[in-house]
Amino acid sequence: MTGEATVEVTVTGLGAGGDGLAAAPDGGRLYIPCAAPGDRLQVAPGEKAGDGRRARVVARLADGPDRAAPACRHFGDCGGCALQHLADPAYRDWKRGRVVEALRRQGLDPGTVEALVPAVAGDRRRIRLAARPAGGRLVLGFNAAHSHRIVEIAECPVAAPALVRLLPLVRDRLAPLWPRGQAGDVALTLTDGGADLLLIVAGTFTPAARTGLARLAEDLDLARVAIAPDDRTVAEPVAIRRAATVRFGPAAVAVPPGGFLQAGIAAERALVDRVLAAVPDGAVVGDLHAGSGTFALALAPRAKRVFAFDRDGPALDALVAAARSAGLGAKVQAERRDLDRRPLTAREVRSWTAAVLAPPRAGALGQAAAIAASAVPLVLYVSCNPVSFARDAAALAAAGLGLERVTPVDQFLWSPHVELVAVFRRSA
Repeated sequence: MTGEATVEVTVTGLGAGGDGLAAAPDGGRLYIPCAAPGDRLQVAPGEKAGDGRRARVVARLADGPDRAAPACRHFGDCGGCALQHLADPAYRDWKRGRVVEALRRQGLDPGTVEALVPAVAGDRRRIRLAARPAGGRLVLGFNAAHSHRIVEIAECPVAAPALVRLLPLVRDRLAPLWPRGQAGDVALTLTDGGADLLLIVAGTFTPAARTGLARLAEDLDLARVAIAPDDRTVAEPVAIRRAATVRFGPAAVAVPPGGFLQAGIAAERALVDRVLAAVPDGAVVGDLHAGSGTFALALAPRAKRVFAFDRDGPALDALVAAARSAGLGAKVQAERRDLDRRPLTAREVRSWTAAVLAPPRAGALGQAAAIAASAVPLVLYVSCNPVSFARDAAALAAAGLGLERVTPVDQFLWSPHVELVAVFRRSA
């Protein structure tokens, strides 16, 4: 851009969002997307961001030692990935380091953090894309970083190939059926019964459009097509050709449209395996934020009893139905409960020998405090946010639950997000 003020900087590290960090001439901090440590860059500082400013790369003057060639042609434009340009060893160290730093800030032992369980390319079984009608077409893809602009994608090395192959077909077939003038989202989930399509968009699908959606399901061999005006409304199935099931332990769960699933199949296996390895046979287990039973149903065959809690009624209904079908109904008890507003008390968990706590990104400080005040001897904490986890972990540790180990799991490849499984054991 003519007349644009630029500065020359050297990238010194990566921020929490994966942007390169560099010092501005005025002493402030610059956040530079797609930059690697050691890169020497000519950048144009822009809008404020946190304690600094975002900066756009005008020229790469010299590459740092950790720079690598991106795996996808859309990288740098599509906002789905932030770190494809980083060499694998540096990338893994940075992701593990996010967990290490979060624990250190809470005064917890960073030596408990094990090596990162790496992500698997093509492992992601659910994707959600932005959609907007324009010029008789349906623009479908991921948003650009810090923008509502949609980047239409022709490839995605993160997502399951079966879902990527469907994208151009879904886009073209949905275009004449989509509610006029309405932006929305298209979610695809790969299940054992096939691909599950959920359309989240305000506006009305006409009777003719609904017929078209049923025909689309038939022609593309989808398991199910459902619609919802927003994320708060229970989705309405329009076509069901096969059950959209996933397997948790011995149970096949018919997942509700839009129901929560761990994004990656291999990543889910890594999380479940570590929970199973820590919980002894014959345990009485509480599964908090249980969803459709990722952990509860995997634990049920070995446990004496599993108590599952979640605020999502359809998810719990699916869990209970799957448990009964698998012959585990007598072992599994479910209760709909908002654990953020009404955490279980120490008295309510007094019979448990293990608790699995798997909250959303905000964590579960209230529930962690109640578990800490109880006599539960073993706690497995599954988290998608190292910062909220470390806060809750400090509360558990202060009550005598020793942090034995933390295993970071890379579920969202080339993103700043990192999952983890932590084992806490109460001292005798």
